[in-house]
Amino acid sequence: MISKSLVVFWWIVLRALTGAEGSEFGTPEVEFWYGENQSFGHLGNPQRQINLLGSIKAEALETLEAGFFLNEEGEARMLTLGGDLHRLANVGDFNLELDRALLREGVNRVRVFVEGPGGVVAERILEFTYTAGKSWPLPYEIQWENVSSIGDVVEVVDGRWELTEEGLRSMDPYYDRILCFGDESWTNYEVRTSVKFHGYRKPEEGPPTFDVIHVAIATRWPGHDVDELQPNRKWYPLGATSEFRFKEGYRGARWRVFDGAQFYAEQSQEGYRVIEPETWYCMAHRVESLEDGSTLFSVKLWDANEEEPEHWDFRAIKPISGIQSGSTCILAHHTDVTFGDVLVLPVEALGLPGAESR
Repeated sequence: MISKSLVVFWWIVLRALTGAEGSEFGTPEVEFWYGENQSFGHLGNPQRQINLLGSIKAEALETLEAGFFLNEEGEARMLTLGGDLHRLANVGDFNLELDRALLREGVNRVRVFVEGPGGVVAERILEFTYTAGKSWPLPYEIQWENVSSIGDVVEVVDGRWELTEEGLRSMDPYYDRILCFGDESWTNYEVRTSVKFHGYRKPEEGPPTFDVIHVAIATRWPGHDVDELQPNRKWYPLGATSEFRFKEGYRGARWRVFDGAQFYAEQSQEGYRVIEPETWYCMAHRVESLEDGSTLFSVKLWDANEEEPEHWDFRAIKPISGIQSGSTCILAHHTDVTFGDVLVLPVEALGLPGAESR
């Protein structure tokens, strides 16, 4: 049997002899967006999976296949390449999603390879450190100016994000670009951040985006539910996602709170407004259990140059459900935005009376 390394050697020789620079023999390039050394679990584990994101660039990519090995064990696994209108934005993008149960405590190794008709033509290795058993601290705060690596303070679930002088920016607007942080034990808490809208990418009118543009804060997040796709697409069940959505021209901006299954609530038209691009807005989402087992979600967004309004923009009660705790996500759906600093507080630390009396 010819080894993969020998195939790669002769492929390189063929490329050199034919002068095939930039032709169909051009070397595929594997890129890991957040580096070849990453860490997960050092603060805690906010979801059931981890995500290793990147892209493969090659001419005639449609003639190639990609796969990976985890810790050089078992058979190679298929790696789906984008775009797909869902989690994979552009041609060649990948999201290598691994269940935490498959990981070793300590250093893990992933080898991504690209294979053509003649065998493996490119590969790249990523090592990451996994820590199990830690609980994400609450209260929790992120000050982006003090962050040198995004993965130090959040887990990137989807998309390209970049630290800027203003905060953390979504660099390639598409379907649900997600950051998550927190713990599966978090129950009653309030998430606060700020957001600046730079632009948006008009989504498709039909499924899966249905012409929706928004930023959101989701609470009681367990991670994507397992389906038969790679990466998983099913983003529910969860507590709820609170989306601040708008139409083209930043018109008709309003809240909707829903869980992707049975629970749906939307702000009435009298609460609609127009958003100003390149303007900072503050946003908050509070989740808390009620005495009867239902859950109250409260949300608001206001101009950062104005006083915080006393009352919430919108509140919705979700009947009793199976998801009673979980981490939080901030996300951008087809929006080019910058998120500012983040603060998460337990509801009891806010010194407030019971939810029913507010």
